[in-house]
Amino acid sequence: MAVPDFQTIMYPFLEVIKDGQIYSLDQMVEMLSVHFSLNSDDLRERIPSGKQPLFRNRVGWSRSYLDKAGLIITPSRGHYQITELGKQALNDATLSYINIAFLRRFEAFQQWESTFNSEGSNDLTGSTVIEEIQAETPDVIIGKATENLHKSLKYELLQLLKSKTPDFFERFVVELLAKMGYGGVDASNFEVVGQSNDGGIDGIIYQDHLRIEKIYVQAKKWDSTKVSPKDIRDFIGALNLKGTTKGVFITTSTFTNEALNAANQNPHNKIVLIDSDRLLELAIQFNVGIQTKKIIEIKEIDNDFFED
Repeated sequence: MAVPDFQTIMYPFLEVIKDGQIYSLDQMVEMLSVHFSLNSDDLRERIPSGKQPLFRNRVGWSRSYLDKAGLIITPSRGHYQITELGKQALNDATLSYINIAFLRRFEAFQQWESTFNSEGSNDLTGSTVIEEIQAETPDVIIGKATENLHKSLKYELLQLLKSKTPDFFERFVVELLAKMGYGGVDASNFEVVGQSNDGGIDGIIYQDHLRIEKIYVQAKKWDSTKVSPKDIRDFIGALNLKGTTKGVFITTSTFTNEALNAANQNPHNKIVLIDSDRLLELAIQFNVGIQTKKIIEIKEIDNDFFED
C-alpha cells in the first residue's frame, strides 16, 4: 500500500504503545510498518529533499501532534510513552481514527494551536488552507510555513522551561547571557548564586577579569503570574545593597505596565526587563537549548549572468 499520511498513523501509533512501555523511534517505525503492511519499496520512499524516508518522517510528525495534545510524552530523546490521557482516548469504544480535529478536544493542543491564530483561522486540515496554498506564490508559502515552525518552537521551548526547576532556569539564563557576549568568553565571568537567601539576585556577570564591574541578574520562572512593580522595586533594592544600578530581570511570564514604569522611574538605574517572548526569541537567535535541524537553500536565476 502507499505510505499513509501522518493523521492516519496517529491512532495506530497510540495502539502499539498502549501497554505503557517506552519505545524508541526505530521500534515505532518497525511496528507501524508491519501494521500498515508496507513493503521495502514503500519504506525506501523518501521526502522531497531525499534526506529522510517518507514513512519515518510521517511517524515523527504523528508523534509530534500526539505529544502536543498530551496523549504521549517523550521521557528521553527519541523515545515515546503513552500517557493516562492517551489511554483514556483509546478506551473510547467509538474511536477508531485520530486526526487534528479530534486532537482539538484537548486543552494542551488548543493552547499550542492558538499560537498560530494571530492572523485568523489556521485550520491545518480544512479547505481554507488548500485554497490559500493554491492562491499563494511558493515564496509566500515557504514564509508562512517558516513562521509557523518558529511559533511552534517558541511554544515548545517555553513549556520546557516552565517544566524545569528554578535552578535549571537560572543556569539557562546565565548561559544565554554568556552566548550574547556578556562577560566575554571566559566562563568564570559568570556565576549562578540563586538560593533561598539570595536577596533577589540569581546570577552575576563580571564585566572584567578583576570582577570590579558587575551586572546582577534576577530570573523568575513563573507560569502565569505577572511581574509586579513590587518585584521590580525589590530587585532594585537588592541592587542597591550590592552597590550597583545595573541589572537584568528575566521571566518566563510578562511584566505589568506598572512594573515597566517602576523600572524606568529612576534614570540612574539601568534595569533591563526581558519577558517570555523576548527570552524565547533570544534563546532561538543564540541557540541556547536550540539546534538547527536543517538549512534549505532557495536558488534563483542570476539574470545579470545572462545579460549581454
